[in-house]
Amino acid sequence: MTRTSEIQSQRQLVAQTLENRRRVLKYANEVSSGVKAALPSDTVDGGTIARYRQTLDKIDAYTTTISRTKSLMTFQDDVLSQANDLLIRAKEIAQQGANESVNQVARQHLAEEVYQVRDHMVSLANSTYQGRFVFGGADDDDPPYDEAAYTEPASGEAAKRYVFDNEAGTSTTRTLAVTDDLSISILTPANQVFGTAIEALERLGRSLGGYATTPASGTPDGGGAAYTFPTDYKQQTADILKTIDMINDARDNDILPERVSVGGRLRRLETGESLLALTKNSALEVLSRIQDADETESAANLAQAQTALQASYSVTAKVLRLTILDYI
Repeated sequence: MTRTSEIQSQRQLVAQTLENRRRVLKYANEVSSGVKAALPSDTVDGGTIARYRQTLDKIDAYTTTISRTKSLMTFQDDVLSQANDLLIRAKEIAQQGANESVNQVARQHLAEEVYQVRDHMVSLANSTYQGRFVFGGADDDDPPYDEAAYTEPASGEAAKRYVFDNEAGTSTTRTLAVTDDLSISILTPANQVFGTAIEALERLGRSLGGYATTPASGTPDGGGAAYTFPTDYKQQTADILKTIDMINDARDNDILPERVSVGGRLRRLETGESLLALTKNSALEVLSRIQDADETESAANLAQAQTALQASYSVTAKVLRLTILDYI
């Protein structure tokens, strides 16, 4: 027959008292916080809790990314809207200037407004958002368009030429993962969006201002001489008319399709955001079932634990001849 020594009995009583105190604290915390498993170690479902918390952290990170990306897409849409309005105005000027009832001096006055439109278009192509060039591809710390010059004239607005900075990365289309299953393009390189528009505006401004541009079509190379009037008046008119086709091409094939694309990406972001919200709600529901305490059950458990603790104090005090003050 095995006999329990007095010291062993005392140790067991103290251990039971400590356990009862732990249970009182546990259930008291459940009642006050409404949570029965604040830490993964508080339950056998600790691994599940840890996985769902990681999922929630990832969802929060993706949600932040989507919010920032939506702001960037909205900014791009505003830029493209302005670009479209500029091209509409440029076409109106070109149509007015192509009228052969307009003399050379009047055309030069029209050219002055075109140069302003061109400079505005270049500033849109070089737009920055939160310190980064939006349409700069992977090289987003450097403006995609740099100022160069035409050989003729030697100075003035007609002498300005804007060249796409075709360094490594500038032509790269950047993409971003916004969920585990969704990656979207967050920008298109500037030359693919604004290239034709800037070239058209340069040609239009120079034509109205009295200068031909070489080559006859395509990207200007910096060459071109002044028209000789009145001999070249009809050639000037023909060059102005050509820019109308370029402006139409820039709107129909670059600016407007890019706006549609940005709108589509915004909708995809909103869809991704909605799916993340659904996933988050589902994860929170699972965690709630695992972690949240039943108020009635926790209160009952607390009462039982308090009764057991008081009983432990009484028995221990009798056995060890101690008072309850020794446990405080």
